[in-house]
Amino acid sequence: MGNICTAKRRKNSGQQRSNLTTEQSSNSRQQRSNLTTEQSNNSRQQRSNLTTEQSNNSRQQRSNLKTKQIKPSEKCYDPQDRTLTFVNGEDEMDFLCNDYKSLRAKMSCGHAVTPMSLTDWCRRLLDQGKWRFVCGHCDAEWSFEEVRKMALLTPEEVEEFEKKTFVNAAPNLKVKECPGCKSRVMRTDLDDLSVICKVCTAKRKNTYIFCWQCLREWKGPVLCTDYCDNDGCQSPLGILKTCGDVVLKGVMDARGCPLKCPSTRACPTCGMLVGHDGTLCKNVVCRQCKVEFCFVCLKTTEECQKLNPGTWFRVCSSGVAPRQTSIPVWQHR
Repeated sequence: MGNICTAKRRKNSGQQRSNLTTEQSSNSRQQRSNLTTEQSNNSRQQRSNLTTEQSNNSRQQRSNLKTKQIKPSEKCYDPQDRTLTFVNGEDEMDFLCNDYKSLRAKMSCGHAVTPMSLTDWCRRLLDQGKWRFVCGHCDAEWSFEEVRKMALLTPEEVEEFEKKTFVNAAPNLKVKECPGCKSRVMRTDLDDLSVICKVCTAKRKNTYIFCWQCLREWKGPVLCTDYCDNDGCQSPLGILKTCGDVVLKGVMDARGCPLKCPSTRACPTCGMLVGHDGTLCKNVVCRQCKVEFCFVCLKTTEECQKLNPGTWFRVCSSGVAPRQTSIPVWQHR
């Protein structure tokens, strides 16, 4: 009996172990299968993410490369343009060393340019507040028409240059505000005070003329160019003839007394009317042409000092220049 019970227990124990082993084996296979599937999925996801990242990086690099290769179009002369004089040699206006590829053409002053270098140089002049276009080597002045042609200016560049030239020229008193429409008007003839405003003329359907001196609508004959018939309008010559005297307190005459001379002078270089407040030395700087001149003898300071070395506070050897009876005309150089 004891042996039978023992045999049954052994049998049941073996069956349990067998079932346990089978279950453990099944669970182990299931776990390995799940782990393999999960690892496989993770690996695929990582590869997918890596591929996407690499693809994005590659596209970004290609995009950056294309961006670096894109350059603004360079203006170049037409080799068949017979109105230009082409020359061999370096681009003499290429101060920034951009090495432009266009053919070189000769400006009126004889120096060689390319359209891009000429555009760069003239824009630099305008950015510096200049309103005249001059050669960077010989200071020869170029007309805007020549610059526009030789620089191959686009319509946008023409508009930009014209606006900057207009603004820069205003302090030189070649530009004033029209009393009719308040637009800015540039005077081309420095000897004529009667100025036509094109804006007002177009609006009113008849010629509108205003006086450059008194800034009112012109009265009187247009043939009279030095003053109009408006009350209080006085010509520059009239001002020179009727202005009072000024005592230059720091400048001594031959007797050692403060020097007296007309209080208003026309600049000997450009004709701009300039006054003296009676203080400091006898030299003044014209606000229009920026030339310094002697208020006493009416020579430039350089010329005056050559004739009268060190006489900043002494009368000139030629004495006091009389009141002026004509206005010098500015010869731009």
